[in-house]
Amino acid sequence: MPGDMPPHKGDFEQRIGLPPLGALLLLVVSMLLGSGIGNGLGFLIAHLQGVSLTELLSTFGEHSSMGERNLMRAVNLIAHLFTFALPPLFVAALLYRSGWKRYFMLHRAPSFGFLAAGVLFLLAIFALSQVAYWLNQQLPLPDWASGLESKAGRLVKGLLVMKSPLELGFTLLVVAVMPAIGEELVFRGVLQQKLEQASGRPVAAIWAAALIFSAFHLQFAGLLPRLLLGAGLGYLYYWSRSLWAPITAHFFVNGLQAVALYFRAEELPEASLQDVNWTGILVAALLVAGLSYYLYQHRTEPGAERPTEEAGQEGAKTDET
Repeated sequence: MPGDMPPHKGDFEQRIGLPPLGALLLLVVSMLLGSGIGNGLGFLIAHLQGVSLTELLSTFGEHSSMGERNLMRAVNLIAHLFTFALPPLFVAALLYRSGWKRYFMLHRAPSFGFLAAGVLFLLAIFALSQVAYWLNQQLPLPDWASGLESKAGRLVKGLLVMKSPLELGFTLLVVAVMPAIGEELVFRGVLQQKLEQASGRPVAAIWAAALIFSAFHLQFAGLLPRLLLGAGLGYLYYWSRSLWAPITAHFFVNGLQAVALYFRAEELPEASLQDVNWTGILVAALLVAGLSYYLYQHRTEPGAERPTEEAGQEGAKTDET
């Protein structure tokens, strides 16, 4: 792996002496406030349509009407926007001002070849995670986790019922576009960066951020496969020095699942070791290994295209002129 990345601070972050974990605390507070605002707006939208969101949440599932499905998609879209997308942008704008794009490393994009390899890399990890999913199913869950799993699963099933191209488009916005942007801003753009900055251990930061990413979904029956996907996204960010790489891969993996479900409209089978395609697993493992080597060889070196203290100060001066 490349060497450790140097610490970097924005002008405001430097002036107030905010440590990396302080920035994470600021993010958490912002996300909690954003979640409150987003959920409040969701209840307001439902109320204006004459619907009790509390009652709808208790009954929502794959047999809900199209109006109920689209209302839940709108509510989830707003909640995700205020919980995930806006808080990290607020934190970056506060700490880095006009240098926020450099902080997230959104000011540059990897080559098309790197992006394409990154998408295939994550798709191969997704295929490889079949075994992790089966293993996860063998672990007993406490009652509280089973309750959360059941509720989350019912919500996802309802959101993924699509009877028209318009519903497919709305679903892609909710389950692919918004998560790819919001979750990558939070878990790779801020969390992984700050954990790496605090620990000086990029690999540990990748896996720690991936674990938190997986647990945050509150679907513990899929904790292990989502952990692998989170780690894959983390390595893409680390190798590319650009948030566009994990955003693109995240979008394609989520989006392709939604599109496949729209055209096939089949229930996912229960996890079974007998159903695992071991030839496919072997091919996926070889793809992950080969694409890891390719992406590592085409990585951006540590410190390249990184936001620096001078860049943050220049951004602040630009704002003041």
